Amino acid sequence: MDTVDKIIEKMIGSWPDIIWSVADISYSDFNADFTRAIIIALGYKDFITNKEYNEEKYHHVLLEAKKSIDERMNLLKKLLDHYGIKNFIPPTVQADEIELVAPFSFKYATVQAGIGWIGKNDTLITRKFGPRVRLGAILLDYPIKCGNPVSKSLCGSCHACVDACPWKVIKGVNWNISSNREDLLDYQLCNKKRSEYIECSGRKHNCGYCILACPWGLKMNI
Repeated sequence: MDTVDKIIEKMIGSWPDIIWSVADISYSDFNADFTRAIIIALGYKDFITNKEYNEEKYHHVLLEAKKSIDERMNLLKKLLDHYGIKNFIPPTVQADEIELVAPFSFKYATVQAGIGWIGKNDTLITRKFGPRVRLGAILLDYPIKCGNPVSKSLCGSCHACVDACPWKVIKGVNWNISSNREDLLDYQLCNKKRSEYIECSGRKHNCGYCILACPWGLKMNI
């Protein structure tokens, strides 16, 4: 009979469009109730480059990814509930428009799980999909094996994301585990420019220029 670990692995392993691992979240504000986080990075269904960029098309790609990741996380939650494992899906929304920080950092947990590193543009980058991923996380109180944390960038001398930003908010600094967001980019200016789009569209500009320009995730890097 399979253990719970194996059953979880079988479910997630049946999803070919994702990368997943587990993070030790003893560092987080949720550590009183949960010890682990299962992290999933879902690759975008459609690949878009800056040459074919269309804001509405990119928005649709992001919506599809969100819908898909939400479905996967709900299936995983039902599985954990079935086995009586305490769990919680943290919100992805930021607490406010000033600090722009969510209650649980999906990116930091993904680094702790060993799925990828943080790029010069402060986005999560994976070897398989590059930064073209939607992240999902579910916290749990269960001793499932954790991945090996990533502590430094693999971006090297690449400046593709820096050059692609129309507002020059990316500083071109390589991330390491001790880096702060402010070391990498002017996130307030980035948010301001994206927010200016609300007047004409009713939502923030998805932008994505720095993400779509990234060479990681192309066939040569897989």
